[in-house]
Amino acid sequence: MPGQALSRLLDRLPFGRGIIDGVPVAPPTHLPHREPIHVFQGFDALPPATGPRLLGSGVTLLVHHPSPRPPRDHLLRVMTYNILLGGERRALLEAYFATLEESGRMPDVIALQEASQPTAMELARDYGFHVTYQGRDLDGPVVNGKAILSRYPLLEAAHFTYDFPAEARAAAATRQGFMGELDEDRGALFALIDVHGHPVALYNVHHSLGDSGINAGQLWQLQALVHAREGVPSIALGDFNANINVKQHYSLLPNPLRKHEPTETVLDYESRYGDVHPSVGDWGVGNIADVRVRRALHALEHELPDPLRRARELRVRLPDGSLMHPDRARDMLVEGAYPKHSAMWMRLQDVADMSTLNSLPDGAGVVPATGKRFDTFFASRELEPVLLEVDHSTDASDHLPSVADFELRDSRH
Repeated sequence: MPGQALSRLLDRLPFGRGIIDGVPVAPPTHLPHREPIHVFQGFDALPPATGPRLLGSGVTLLVHHPSPRPPRDHLLRVMTYNILLGGERRALLEAYFATLEESGRMPDVIALQEASQPTAMELARDYGFHVTYQGRDLDGPVVNGKAILSRYPLLEAAHFTYDFPAEARAAAATRQGFMGELDEDRGALFALIDVHGHPVALYNVHHSLGDSGINAGQLWQLQALVHAREGVPSIALGDFNANINVKQHYSLLPNPLRKHEPTETVLDYESRYGDVHPSVGDWGVGNIADVRVRRALHALEHELPDPLRRARELRVRLPDGSLMHPDRARDMLVEGAYPKHSAMWMRLQDVADMSTLNSLPDGAGVVPATGKRFDTFFASRELEPVLLEVDHSTDASDHLPSVADFELRDSRH
């Protein structure tokens, strides 16, 4: 679209320098570093996680399930899900995965963020997945737990910890006024899987939220990893901690004429949502307002397009299990049957924008609309998206599961 092309041009203009506030705004010259790995045949010999959050020692674990369950069919069915502090709402989480299995909706690949080692291993063992896991809450900065569960064979795995120089960490803490999440290391959990004889690379991420420059730098480092395996069909997925929908700042249409179009600009977001309750992670539009984050996302999407723009089918699974297309929610908003910011308006707006964040009730007990899609997929053009779904049927986390079905273009039946 011309508006998107104009936005990308304008985003590029202000920045000729490679470093702003100690953070790269262009591809880094060094790759993140690879952590050591330990491979296991089965779950019996796994070392227990003994740290305070049961995240592990920083050694990447790769476990081959002795009796993996087969994939459902020829499609590559993938989920990303931030399960909240190691699976804090454990009973709801277990019930959700049991429902997926019983209903035949269990994906063949699951990327978890904020996963503890015991939770990831138990889900993999009980539901027939190979698994790779990385986390650290001993001997150094915390690495919040990430896991990739796969019913396809795991050919290779690694965790790449992003470079975060001490001076950049200190500068970010000074800007922010407190350390917060900046005492954590972030990275990408990589797995190479065999999908019916075709290798597919997965990069499971959980990026920083509070400092937009740090988030942008992590996106560039992720792209460096993807480039290192150029030619391999790839999916970058996870919790990007940036509102992926709002990748544009300008539109050729005046804002009032975009009343019920997709929320894809900063002005759209601010006019529809304003300052959302901070239980969703940040105020208002958040770090996506920073041109450095949008520029990095544009570059990533050039290599791995966003399936939201390409999928044959988009849908949201509602709390009662029924399905709604975002366009239907948009039509209902256009009809004007529900006042703006009423409870039903907020639910429809989150369906229309395929939001992936839950929020806590505000002071009046009303759950606000978040308008934020932090959890998503970016996929190579060789992987054609058949379906993209956000699942609102579970409250097991402050994030909502997102599912994408892909078809390898040279493996169609």
